[in-house]
Amino acid sequence: MSAPVWPDGLQDATPLPFSVWRVMHHVDGTRDITEVARLAGMTVPDVQERLNAATAWVARAAQRDLPVSDELAERIIQCLTGVVGPVAAVMVDEVLDDLGEQATLNATLSTLAKQLTPERVQLFARLLRERGVT
Repeated sequence: MSAPVWPDGLQDATPLPFSVWRVMHHVDGTRDITEVARLAGMTVPDVQERLNAATAWVARAAQRDLPVSDELAERIIQCLTGVVGPVAAVMVDEVLDDLGEQATLNATLSTLAKQLTPERVQLFARLLRERGVT
């Protein structure tokens, strides 16, 4: 069995759920998955699930720093429309104009969230997750 390794882009500062870090703490590129599972106090399938989750978290973290494409902007508008109605398109366009070259997914969503009540932020976040934006 080959030894699991950290996904490209994963760093100590990458925010991960505790259950994932609990496994990644034991991944050193030399221990096989059985040994990692033993050290983490989990089964091999549980460890594999956490390794897959780490890869997915890294991919999402990288996505947050990418520029907002037209397609992504449209998906954001769709999600925000479920929260504030048709004014969503105007809100997103204004934020993208204000951010200019700094219009990453993270910056765009953070700026939009500042314009919403906490309850609406929660709904917006849920819609973004459901549509695979975050």
